Formats: sequence, C-alpha cells, structure tokens
Amino acid sequence: MTASAPIPPPPSVPPATGGRAPFGWIALWVAVVVAAGVGVGIGWLLWAGSDNAASGSGPENAAADAAGACQAWNRVPALSKVYSDDEISRAYFARVGGAAALAQSAAQLDHRYDTLDKAFQNITRRLQTFTVKGAGAVAAHDKVTTLCARLDD
Repeated sequence: MTASAPIPPPPSVPPATGGRAPFGWIALWVAVVVAAGVGVGIGWLLWAGSDNAASGSGPENAAADAAGACQAWNRVPALSKVYSDDEISRAYFARVGGAAALAQSAAQLDHRYDTLDKAFQNITRRLQTFTVKGAGAVAAHDKVTTLCARLDD
C-alpha cells in the first residue's frame, strides 16, 4: 500500500459566502441611514420654525391648541361615518373628542376661540345623542370646517 498524500493546509482567504456583506458593513449602512433620517428630522423642525401656529410650545399658547384641534378635525369625515362598529370609525370618534378638548383648551386660554369651542361642543353633543345624520349634522360639520379654515387665513 502506498501512503496517501498529506492534507493540504486551509486556504488563506476564506471562500466566498454567496455575496453576503460582512456584519461591519451592514452596521455601517444602518448607522448612515439612521443618521440621515435624524438629520432630516432635525432640519425639518428647525425649518418649520415658530411662525407655525401648531409649533407653539408654551403652556398658554391658545393658537397652538386651536390649530391642533383643526388639524385633527380636518381628518374627520362626515359625522354619519363616525358611528360604525369598526376600527376606523372608533379612531374618528377619538379624533373628534381630542379636537373638541383642544378647542375647549384654546377657548379657556383665549376667548377669541369661544365660537370654535361652542361649535365643537355641538359636534360632541350630536355624537353623544347619536344625531349624526341629516341637515343639522351636515351644518354642524360644515360650521367647524369653516371656522377652522378661517384660522388658516
């Protein structure tokens, strides 16, 4: 019998693993993407500045509360769509409640927002009594929408 050849030493370069990047490169790319996102977010916040009514940070900023109420209200459909037994309708209902609370806060801080608060109280009353259909409900919805549009002017 002849002796077999010795086993060759392992290669000095590891074999290719199917094009997968080493973990270090993946971590680097994740860090770059996160840093870019944070940078864009901070830049946007600085660019928005304090001239935006909703960016008010003081506890007595009634304009910020009114603007927040109207921003929430602008994402509420007709009142008849607020009452239904699905997730979206419950979100609309919660949004109306939040908007009404912000309008009330704005009116307590600055009486110029009393009309907005009263319009939201009417909406809340309609939701509590299930009177969300008909001309009265449409008129109540339109009144809040009109008052909110005036805030943007």
